[in-house]
Amino acid sequence: MEDYILDVENLKIGFQQYTKGLKRRQITVVHDCNIKVKRNEIYAIFGASGSGKSLLAHAILGLLPSNATVSGKMYYNEHEIDEDFMHEALKKSIAFIPQTIHSLNPLLKIKQQLFLYPESYQEDVAFQLCDRFKLDHSILEKYPHECSGGMARRVLVMIAMAKDADFILADEPTPGMDEAALFETVTFFQELKDAGKSALIISHDMETLLKVADRIGIFYEGKIIEVKPRECFDHRGKGLEHPYSRALFQALPEQGFHLANWKEIQKGEEIK
Repeated sequence: MEDYILDVENLKIGFQQYTKGLKRRQITVVHDCNIKVKRNEIYAIFGASGSGKSLLAHAILGLLPSNATVSGKMYYNEHEIDEDFMHEALKKSIAFIPQTIHSLNPLLKIKQQLFLYPESYQEDVAFQLCDRFKLDHSILEKYPHECSGGMARRVLVMIAMAKDADFILADEPTPGMDEAALFETVTFFQELKDAGKSALIISHDMETLLKVADRIGIFYEGKIIEVKPRECFDHRGKGLEHPYSRALFQALPEQGFHLANWKEIQKGEEIK
């Protein structure tokens, strides 16, 4: 029996919306989604931009808005996840790298956000993280609005590094990064696995995922339609079985924008 650090079963996410005449309707965005992250594994979810992947992270962390409805079961370390459990886990064993730099507190300096509590601030660790991401130490005294987008993006990853968590949940951690910052982020996830820890990365940056992920799930229309080991993506995705998975992967810039499979799908090939 597999040993999973995160087990999401039949996750369903919907939203209540008001239409004309103040009538309400329910829109289901995620359908019976299953995610199983093994211990000492980097598991990635890949999908097109705007496909709703971020909802998965927000549902696990309990960050969805009040008009959201969620069903299914979620377990971390075999404990069922609820609001109280996740609140404690985020203090101790889980770190979150959010997609938006607006997640940084605009009222606190960067050094006040690197560590969970002010009394836990370690200047030597903060300096090491700055050096690793080629940031001047003076950034620690800045507020988020004084940082460029690329600098703020690096800070979000630095916060996760400083926490030394057992599990990282990363939602689009690499957009806007220069080559140096991207290299350090990739190295961080590789070191995480070497240390026996785990991560769930949600991204549309396949080039980065192929450098760090053990398994990659393809997300489409609110479902993970296929999960394959990284090596199945070799030779232009020869090991992929689903037509959408192959089409999406081969249409990527690094795969030469090959659109033949897209045309097959557009002709009406069924996607299940």
